[in-house]
This record gives sequence, structure tokens and C-alpha cells, in this order.
Amino acid sequence: MSFIKAAWKSFGSIRLSIWLIYALFVDILAGSVIMKHHPKVFFALNDMMLQQWAATYGLKAIQITWWFFVFLSLLFLLTLNTSICSTEKAVATVKRFHERGIWKLFLRLSPTIIHFGFVLLLLGQLVSHTLGVNSHGNILGIGTTIMAPRSDLKIALKDLKFEFFKRGSPFLGMRGKTEDVTGILAFFDRSGVHERAISMNHPVRYRGWSLFIEDFYPREKGMKGPPFIDLVVRKDPGAGLMAAGAFVFGLGLFMYLLLVTRSRTNQGEVPLIHRLHGLL
Repeated sequence: MSFIKAAWKSFGSIRLSIWLIYALFVDILAGSVIMKHHPKVFFALNDMMLQQWAATYGLKAIQITWWFFVFLSLLFLLTLNTSICSTEKAVATVKRFHERGIWKLFLRLSPTIIHFGFVLLLLGQLVSHTLGVNSHGNILGIGTTIMAPRSDLKIALKDLKFEFFKRGSPFLGMRGKTEDVTGILAFFDRSGVHERAISMNHPVRYRGWSLFIEDFYPREKGMKGPPFIDLVVRKDPGAGLMAAGAFVFGLGLFMYLLLVTRSRTNQGEVPLIHRLHGLL
């Protein structure tokens, strides 16, 4: 028990927070220089899950990617440090202000709420980059189907229409080139068949899945060959956590501003909102 208490106290110290932030700053600075000289290694992160990238590009080019693994380790330690520090702060605040009313207690807890919002944001990012789906190269012609990765969802293309730039277009040199692509997608799952329209500027969202047109054919009017669209199929299971984190973070920040304004008012200062109103 004494070892656990000592470890808890060490990981929750403010001094450790400061050193971790300094280390993150130095690591990110080194990483920005490395990424500038080796962009292709890190560009693959846009199309792959974190664990897939780590097992391929990350480990095979460790002399280039070392800083990224250090960054993840430091970020994990900072998240752990923030969680412990926030928990201790919350417990101490509740013990001190439990008899002064719920509203005052919530205001005093605002820094802790901000910290927990930050942790939820990081957790959402981790879930998205490790458990999500980001599949490229899903080519669909009229009447063909694909399966969404790691699911029983079948997607078919029922219709596909192209619009081309005409004579007199304000875009010089674009006459005859493809202006827009519109397709009708059919989704087959246990609930039945559902149709959605997709175009270049209007992606489709269906039960947690997002589909975008990444490429298409033909590029110009008169080109021979069967038309098709190339889809990006994504699923982001961490989106809800990130939305919750943003809400909690914003709520904590708003409460903290109220706390600061109230404190200054009690000390005889004019609240900032009143000063701005006077200027207007």
C-alpha cells in the first residue's frame, strides 16, 4: 500500500507535469524537423490506423519515427498525471466546500472539469486512431457492391450521373471536364435496404459510417470505359468521446471564467463584462 501511495503521489505531482510539458515541447520540435525531411513516412498516418502504421512504417524506420513513439509515451504520462492531479484536486475541493452550496462547489471544480474534458478529448483521439476504419480504394461501378470493412454492411451503387462544364463556364480551360458526380448508394444490413445520394461535395453518413468520393471516372466528357467512383469508407468510434470532451472542456472553461469574474467582483473590481458594456 505504501508503494502504491508513493507512486500515486509521484505521478500526480505538479513538478512532473512541468517536466513532461517541457519534454513534449522538445520532442515535438525535433519531430517537426524530422517530418520536414521525411514527409512520406508520416503521410501514411492519414490512411492507416495507428497500430497498422506502427507495425509497418513506424518500426521499420525507427531511426526516423522514434520521436513519435516518445511523443505517445509522454502524452500517456501527461494524461495519467493530469487524471491523478485532477482527482486529488476534486476530492480536496469537495471536502473543503461541501457545506457552501452546490453552485460554489461546481465553480471551484471548474479547473478539474477542464482537465477531465482534456482527458476525454485525448481518449477519443486514441479510440478513433486504433479502433476506427479508414478504408481507401473502394471502387464502385453501377450494379457492383462492396463490403464495409469489419462489418456485415453491404454497399451497392445503383445509379451514377456526371455533370460537365459547358461553353461559357467562368473557369477557363474547364470546358468538357467533370464538374460534379452524383451517385445513388444502397445500404444492405439487418434493418433492410436504405438509399442515400452521394456527390463530390456531399458525403454520406449512415449509422456511424461516413463515405466520401475520392476519385471518379470519366474525368472528361467523351472518355471511353465504364464509369465508376472511388470511395473512402470511414468509421470513427471516438467521435462521441471527443464531442463529450469538447463539451466538458467548454463547460469547465465557462465556469472558470464565472469564478474569476465573481472573485474580482468580491474584491471590488468591476467585472470584465460590465467594462466591455461601458465601452460599447
